[in-house]
Amino acid sequence: MDIPGKVSTKGFHDHHHDDFILPLIDGKLSSSLVDMEKLLYVSDSDNIFPIGMENFRRKNISSPNKSPSKQQLTKEEIKNKVREKWRSAAKKLKYIKDPWFEFHIQDYPVEKVIRHRYNPVKKEWRKDECFVKMEPKQFANGAMRACFRLKKLSNFSHHKSWDHASNYVAKCYKDSSTERSRYFDDVRVQMDAKFWAELFNRLNPPKKVDIMQMCILEFNERPDSPLYHLEHYIEGNYIKYNSNAGYVENSIVRNTPNAFSHFTFEFSNHELIVVDIQGVGDLYTDPQIHTVNGQDYGDGNLGVKGFALFFFSHVCNEICHSMNLTKFDLAPSELKDQKSFLEKIKNQPAATRVKNKNGFQHSSFNYGLSARNRYLISRFSCSDENDLCEIDESEGYSSASPCLSPGIQIVPCNLSTLTRSNLAGMNYLSKSFNSCFSNNTSIVDSPFDNEEAIRFFNSNDYNKPRASGVVEEKDALLNADTEYREKIIRLETFESILGKVHLELCKYHEIGRFVANENGQFDEEAAFFHLQLAANLGVTDALVNCAKIYMQIPHDILPDFKVEENDANFEIGFDLMIEAAEKGEKYSLIYVAKAFDTGIGLSKSREIDWSRATEYYRKLIGGNSEEKLCDDGFYDISSDFDPVYTILARLGHIYLEGGYGVEKNPTEAAELFNEAAERAMQSGKGRLANKYYDLAEQANSLS
Repeated sequence: MDIPGKVSTKGFHDHHHDDFILPLIDGKLSSSLVDMEKLLYVSDSDNIFPIGMENFRRKNISSPNKSPSKQQLTKEEIKNKVREKWRSAAKKLKYIKDPWFEFHIQDYPVEKVIRHRYNPVKKEWRKDECFVKMEPKQFANGAMRACFRLKKLSNFSHHKSWDHASNYVAKCYKDSSTERSRYFDDVRVQMDAKFWAELFNRLNPPKKVDIMQMCILEFNERPDSPLYHLEHYIEGNYIKYNSNAGYVENSIVRNTPNAFSHFTFEFSNHELIVVDIQGVGDLYTDPQIHTVNGQDYGDGNLGVKGFALFFFSHVCNEICHSMNLTKFDLAPSELKDQKSFLEKIKNQPAATRVKNKNGFQHSSFNYGLSARNRYLISRFSCSDENDLCEIDESEGYSSASPCLSPGIQIVPCNLSTLTRSNLAGMNYLSKSFNSCFSNNTSIVDSPFDNEEAIRFFNSNDYNKPRASGVVEEKDALLNADTEYREKIIRLETFESILGKVHLELCKYHEIGRFVANENGQFDEEAAFFHLQLAANLGVTDALVNCAKIYMQIPHDILPDFKVEENDANFEIGFDLMIEAAEKGEKYSLIYVAKAFDTGIGLSKSREIDWSRATEYYRKLIGGNSEEKLCDDGFYDISSDFDPVYTILARLGHIYLEGGYGVEKNPTEAAELFNEAAERAMQSGKGRLANKYYDLAEQANSLS
C-alpha cells in the first residue's frame, strides 16, 4: 500500500538491497511523456533498453532464468511496458507534496547569487547568475559544515513561481577562517568523481551510480561575499560504504560501491582511485580521490597509501568480475584472514582520514602501536605529512528516494551501448571502451557534453585500462606499444604504481597497522610477499631491500626478516641488485661495480668482469657530470661510498692494466688519473692528487 506523499519503491529492490535513485537535475520542466520518450531508448544489437528504467526491473528482460514464453517480448511490447511505468510514476509525482512546505522558505527575500560550476573534462569553471531563497537558520550540521535549506529557481523555467522551485541544501564551513579555495577544491573532487561515475555507467554495470551535482553559490550582495556549497536535497538512509583509509561497510551486502572504486583505479591507469563512497543507495556525495602523487584534492588525498589501504580490505565481487576488473594480489595468509578481519573492523568508526603532520593517529582498523612500531613510523614515508587523523564529515541529514517539489522533471539516466556481454574474455578493453563514446549515447545530468567526452577520451590513454594484478601488470609493461610505454615511463618515472602500492602494504604491515592488538606480531610473511611483488614490478626501494634480504646484508625494511642462507638465494639477491643498479640506485651501483671488479661479493655463477665494472663505475659517477658533485668534490651519494676521485683512479688502473674484458688503453687511463687528481685537489687531498698526477704521467709515457 502506497503512503500518501511518497513515491512507492516496492518491487524496486534487488537481492543486494540497492535503492535505485533517479538523478535530479536543474533542467527544463515538462510534463509531456511524449517529449521524454525521445530520451527513453538506445539500441544494442536487437534489443531496446529503456534509459534509466533498467534498474526498475527485478531481473533483466532477457534473463535466462525466465521462461521461453516470457523472453519473446517484441520491441513494441517492451515500449508499452516502459510507457506504463512512466505513466504510473508521473501520476504519483503529481500528488507529491513539497516536504519543505511547512518551513515557508518561499517567504524569505530573493537573493541574486553567482553560481560557479566546474567542467571536469575541460578543467575549467563556468559562472552564471541565479535566484535563491535561503533559510537564515541552519537545520543540521556535521563536524565541519553547517547546512541550510534553500530554494532555487531554474534558469530554464518558463515561470517564476517559488512554489515549484527545487529544494537544495547549502553548506558552509563552520570555521570562518577556511580558505575560499577549499570550497572550489571540494567541488572539483565531487565533479571529477561524477565524471568517473558516468564512465562506470557506460560499461553497463548491474546498478548505475551517480554523484550528486555540486556547485558553489557566491552571495556577492552580502558582506564579504560568503561561499556555500550547493546540492539537491534528498532524504533516505544515508550509508558510508567505504572510507578513504580502508574502512568497508560490511553489515550491508553491497557490491556496487566498492566495485566502482576498483573500476576507477584500473580505468585511470592507476593514476587515481575514487573512495569514501557514501550516500543513499547509489546516489553518492562527498567522495574523496587519491592520486598517485598525493597532491591536489585536499588533505584527504592519501596518495599511494590510500590505494594500499583500499585494496587490503577490498574483496572482489560479482560486479568486479563482470567488468573484467583484475583481482589484487594478497598473501595467502591475508586471504585466509580477510573475512575475519573485515568482521573485526565492522563496528569501527568510518570517518574520513586526513594527512596530519603532528603525529600518527589511529585509523579505523589500527588497534594500537607498540614502541617499536612508533619508531618504524618515524623512519618510513607513511609518517610525516602522510600521517592520518580522523574527521567526521557526516552532515546531519540523510540523502535517497527523491522528495520533489510539484512539477519538477524526472530525467532518465543514460545507458551505454556497451554491455557486459561485449566484455567477456577481454583483459584490455581499448576497442570496446572507445566504442562506448558513440554519438548514440545520451548523457543526462552531466557537467559536460558528449562531444567533449569523445574528444577527451580519443586523445588520452584512459581507454586502455591497466589490471590490478601483478602478472597482468608486468605483461602489459613488457608488451606495451612504444607510445603507451613512453606515457607510462613519463608518468611513473620508471616505477610501477601498482608496485608502489605493494611496497606501502609491506610498510603498513611492519608498523602494525593490520595487527589486532598492540602485543600482537605483524605478519612478516605477508609483508615480505608484498615486498617481493613490489620488487618484481621494479620498485627501486623494494629491489634493494629484497636483494639485501636474499644476500644476508643488513637492510632497512623488515630488518629482522631472514631467508635461508644458500647459493640459490644469494643468486636471486644478486640479480635483484643488478636490476636496481640498472635503475641507477647508488648502493646497488657501487656494490655490483666492486663485485665485478674484485670478485668480492660476486655470485658463484659469475666471474670478474672489468667491462661491466667500468660500466657501473661510470654510471655511478654520472658520466663525469659536474652538476652531480657536491661542494666538497663528492657525488651526492652516501658517505659510506668512495669519493669520486677514488672511483676515477680505479678506472684509470683498469684501463692501464687491461684484462677481464677490457682492452689496455694508456691514453684513457691518463685522462682518468688527471681528472682524479683535479677532484682530489678540490677536496683538499694534495698528496693524493700528486700521486694521481704521477700515475697520469706514467700512463702517457706508455701511450
